[in-house]
Amino acid sequence: MALKSLAIGWEVGVESGWGTYGLNLALQAQLQGVRPDLFFVSPRFVCDPLRTRVLTPALGRVMINRRLMAMQDDYYHSAPVLHALGDRLVLPDFTAHLHGAPDIGVVFFESAVIPPENVQAASQLPLIVAGSSWNKEVMERHGMTNVGLCLQGIDRSLFHPFPVERLFPDRFVIFSGGKLEYRKGQDLVLAAFRIFQQRHPDALLVTAWANLWPESVKSLQRSPHLKGIPSVRPDRSLAIDDWLMFHDIPAGAFVDLGAMPNQQVPHVLRQADVALFPNRCEGGTNLVAMEAMACGVPVILSRNTGHLDLIAEVDGTPTCWPLDWQLPLGELTGDKDFTDWGESGLDEIVATLEKAYADHDGRRRRGAAAARFMESWDWSVRVRELLALVEAA
Repeated sequence: MALKSLAIGWEVGVESGWGTYGLNLALQAQLQGVRPDLFFVSPRFVCDPLRTRVLTPALGRVMINRRLMAMQDDYYHSAPVLHALGDRLVLPDFTAHLHGAPDIGVVFFESAVIPPENVQAASQLPLIVAGSSWNKEVMERHGMTNVGLCLQGIDRSLFHPFPVERLFPDRFVIFSGGKLEYRKGQDLVLAAFRIFQQRHPDALLVTAWANLWPESVKSLQRSPHLKGIPSVRPDRSLAIDDWLMFHDIPAGAFVDLGAMPNQQVPHVLRQADVALFPNRCEGGTNLVAMEAMACGVPVILSRNTGHLDLIAEVDGTPTCWPLDWQLPLGELTGDKDFTDWGESGLDEIVATLEKAYADHDGRRRRGAAAARFMESWDWSVRVRELLALVEAA
């Protein structure tokens, strides 16, 4: 029977990976004839007026859905419900009493450790949608057979190659994005850029490191490359400028963008000569890296976890410069939560930046290959794949 409606069991419209995913899932479901049922919408909901108009019926039902859910200890919805599972395949408390017909898990986990009781519980679901090949492989290692794969998408109306006037024509612009935390590897970006900028004073680091969860910034205390973590301002933003200067990055060598609406990001990305992502782990496929690639920006990617879905070739041209040297952090630290995580080497990061700096044609070719690779990653395609998985469950 054709799928008529689909409930999204996480907050839609917040400026995060999950928020962007939920917004585009709701929009594309609506456009593809499947009614999106929303239960959680961010009070900071950011969307342009035309897309908001398309989603008006769904947004108008949010309060009704919330009241129905609040009236019962266990609310049984008449459509499939997508649940955002956490690390270890944990069902979040705020949707534990929301039940669908059926319940379906969606996951972008970062820890490869899944307790046996969680494996057993998750195996009862008809379908768990993995956001990366690595996530799917980890669940299959645990004996799970109810796993499907659907990678994230990008909005190609925003993220595509387009010629722009360079705002910093005499600078070599390095973009680094993602919420600031140990997993994302910004400490490696900082340490590598410090070395690179001393050799090349024209280098300019552009950072989009805003983190709505400042507690996770404390994970950077693990890093041997830092002397401390950034302070949190009264408005809960991070004092990135002061932190970079404290780590000997000159004031004129960086621009911190702070928090930005997703619609503004492509204008920034197109100013970059290269984007650097030495991430230690990605449960998904790194939305910021995908958006950079879609804009035709050459990227440097650590060869681990979710990044493996992005490292490819198009007509014999690599889609990126991969950081091949990866220390296995799980074995190195003895922490099983770091299983499959990789530690990129500073020497290789700096050497790869040097390659990108010296090879303008190599940057152009890799950027063009990346953009072609991302042409099939539009949200319309990915949501169609997801809806087909749900319909078959």
